Amino acid sequence: MLILSLASVARDPVGLQGRIAADDPMWDEVGLALEEPLRVDLEARMVGDGVLVRGEMETRLAADCRRCLTPAPVSIRETVHLLYEPLSGDEEAELSGEVYPLPERGDELDVTEALREQLVLLAPNFVVCSETCRGLCPQCGEELNRTTCDCVPDEGPGPWDALKNIKFD
Repeated sequence: MLILSLASVARDPVGLQGRIAADDPMWDEVGLALEEPLRVDLEARMVGDGVLVRGEMETRLAADCRRCLTPAPVSIRETVHLLYEPLSGDEEAELSGEVYPLPERGDELDVTEALREQLVLLAPNFVVCSETCRGLCPQCGEELNRTTCDCVPDEGPGPWDALKNIKFD
C-alpha cells in the first residue's frame, strides 16, 4: 500500500516512492498480469482544500499477441495526476474518475486504488507482437510467422454471397 500522511502534505510537499508487487492480490480482480512490480515516484502537495498527487508510474505487463498468441510484454511508463478533494455523496458520483474523494476522517491517504485504476486505463486491450505478424492458420493452427502451411482456404458460402447475384442495369 502507498499511503500519504495528510498532516505532512499540509506542511510541505511530500515525496512518495514505492512498489506494488506483481503478485499482489489487487491485480487479480482486474485481469492484469504484471511481469514486474509497479514502481511509482510521486509528489503530493496541497492545492486549496485538496491534494494533488503527481509523478510517474512504470511497469511491464504480461500479454499475448492477439494474432499469433506468442508472449508480447507491454512496457508502461506514464505520468499520473491524481486530484483528491473533499466531496459530498452527489459530487462523488458526478466527478467519478476525474476527482478522487479525500477521506472524511483520519490522517492517511491511500493512493493505491487510484494507481490501480490508472494502470487499468493505460493497459492496451489488444496487443500485437509486430505489425507484420501473420497470425495462425485458421485450418491447421500453424504459426505463419515461423512456417508456411499447405492448407487451402475454405471457400464455403459466405454471408455476402447473395450480393454477388444482384444485377445492376
